[in-house]
Amino acid sequence: MTERVRIARLWDVDSPRVTRRAMLGSMAYFALAACAVGPAPTGSSGTSAAKATNLQDEPRLNFYNWTDYIAPETLPGFQTITGIEVTYDNFSTNDEMEAKIASGQAGYDLVVPSDNFLRRFLRSGLLQPLDHDAIPNLANLEQRFAEAEYDPGNTYSVPWAWGTTGLAYSKSQIGGEVTGFDAYDLPNAQGRSSILDEARDGMAIGLLKLGHDPNTTDARQIDDAANFLLSLKKKLGQITSDVIEPLTSGQVRLAQSYSGDAFQARGTNDDIGYAIPAEGGLSYVDLLVIPKDAPHAGNAHRFIDYILGAEAGAALSNAVRYGSPNAAAKPLIDKELLNDPVVYPPEEQLKKLPFTKDLGGDVEARYADAWTKVKTG
Repeated sequence: MTERVRIARLWDVDSPRVTRRAMLGSMAYFALAACAVGPAPTGSSGTSAAKATNLQDEPRLNFYNWTDYIAPETLPGFQTITGIEVTYDNFSTNDEMEAKIASGQAGYDLVVPSDNFLRRFLRSGLLQPLDHDAIPNLANLEQRFAEAEYDPGNTYSVPWAWGTTGLAYSKSQIGGEVTGFDAYDLPNAQGRSSILDEARDGMAIGLLKLGHDPNTTDARQIDDAANFLLSLKKKLGQITSDVIEPLTSGQVRLAQSYSGDAFQARGTNDDIGYAIPAEGGLSYVDLLVIPKDAPHAGNAHRFIDYILGAEAGAALSNAVRYGSPNAAAKPLIDKELLNDPVVYPPEEQLKKLPFTKDLGGDVEARYADAWTKVKTG
């Protein structure tokens, strides 16, 4: 999975390519001014989660998060309440973040991988389990995120923010109604449309269009989806995960898109619409996790509990304009945001938006091979 835009209301409209977390720079500046921000801290040996939460950490927290993916008051508020000084560093891709954590020398206490990278971290033994006794606000999570396929029971992770995969389009140029994947057949979409350059997301179009589970392990269904996409490819302009600038400039009229990208594009150009296909789609989520060797694991637990509080959770959602997994925060979230189906799909649509499952090495390789066939065929 490549970057998925975690949206906000501020961005540089003059930038040729506004990336998914490059929107809150001017707001985040004030947050960071209240905290210690510097180069990645040097590593030191950590303890288990259970031991760490029962020990008195030095008052420091080393936090590694996506660029501009935080509320301006989050870090200052945590520091005021706890007295813990936060060193806050940023990354731009899951791969960049994974390389640092895998090195074992970064010294971070909290990082924010996407759900598919959580599985890679666990397979590599890079994380420590959470001490639930130290996170009483875990009870504030919506049930959907407490029972999620990627980490049932929140053994290793707590969700930060979430979104969906659907179709973004130009309302004035598409020349028809966009309710599902049939929109790729619209005359105005021919040669001016795109699908995501991600194996599981791209293959999901073929699987869903053919009535299959986007998490299927059936080899025949995966092959059928690849063949469908080979036919669809003739109608596309490109296969790319860069959709914001092409959409806002009018170069692309229809794009498979992460909801964050669509919402950000809509903030720049109100002609952009977003639809969750009638056939369904996928959900994705970014997660707070504690690396195995975190030097201040106790403080990491304190931050997780803090962000799961109602006020802190609502402030985060209101700032980044993205879906919150925090049920207790809902009454404090902006009503315009809470009622926006782009951000919070209704329950009947959520049923058609499963999380991407970890299907194991052999099946994931089958998806990768099928996707290579689509891209090169």
